[in-house]
Amino acid sequence: MIPKEQAERERIMEEEKILREASENYLEAILKLEDENRHVRSIDVAGELGVSRPSVNKAIGVLKKMGMVEQQPYGRISLTEEGRRQANEIMLRHVTLKKFLTFVLGVDDATADMDACKMEHVVSEQTMRNLTAYIETVPTKQE
Repeated sequence: MIPKEQAERERIMEEEKILREASENYLEAILKLEDENRHVRSIDVAGELGVSRPSVNKAIGVLKKMGMVEQQPYGRISLTEEGRRQANEIMLRHVTLKKFLTFVLGVDDATADMDACKMEHVVSEQTMRNLTAYIETVPTKQE
C-alpha cells in the first residue's frame, strides 16, 4: 500500500476507535441513569460524563442512527433493545475488569474504575471470557 493511503487508513481506523469508545461510554452512562429509575435527558448524560450538552446531542444523533437509542425531540432518551444489550456487555466488561484490578492486583477503587473504563473498549472477547471465568474463582471482600 502507498504510504499516503496507509496513513489515511490508519487515521480513519483511529477515528473509528475513538467514535466506538465514545459511543460505548454514552451507552454505559445511559444504562446507569436508566437503572437509577430516572428519565434520562441530555443534561443528565452531560452531567454523568462531564461533557457539554451539544456533545451529548451529537452523540445521541449518532447512536440513534446506529439504532441504539430512541429520543423524542428534546425529550427522554432511552436505550433500544440492541442498545441495552450492548450497554450491558460494556458494563459487564467494566465490572469484571474493575474486580480484577482491585481484588487481584490490589489497585485502589478510584484508579481501578478509571483504568477499567479505558480497558473495557480494547480488550478482546477471548481475554474477557477467560478473565470472567477466572474472576469468578477469586474471593472478594463482599463475599
